[in-house]
Amino acid sequence: MDTKIIVLLALFLGSCHLFDGSDETQNVAVYFNESNVSVYEGGLGSLSLRIEPPDTLSYYTVDYSILNEEIAVIFRADRRGVVFSGRKEGSTVITASIGNAEAKAVINVYK
Repeated sequence: MDTKIIVLLALFLGSCHLFDGSDETQNVAVYFNESNVSVYEGGLGSLSLRIEPPDTLSYYTVDYSILNEEIAVIFRADRRGVVFSGRKEGSTVITASIGNAEAKAVINVYK
């Protein structure tokens, strides 16, 4: 009985990404559907996200950030993309990242 538990534990630990020491995100590519998007102050804009290989999302999450949140802020974000709101006139950069893979796009906000 104890042997079965040890074998099952060994199989579980061997299949976990946390214990193998490799960084599988090295083979991941992340793309926005546009490199430059415009929105009016107070308006909403969106960017779709494509990730290669597609099954990457089974293992990792997407992190989003905006360089200058005085100009635009993230309204909602998930694996498929991001919705943002224009706050004040100007330009900033939005980044989506999975590990070392990044996609960047410019957000232009107009009055």
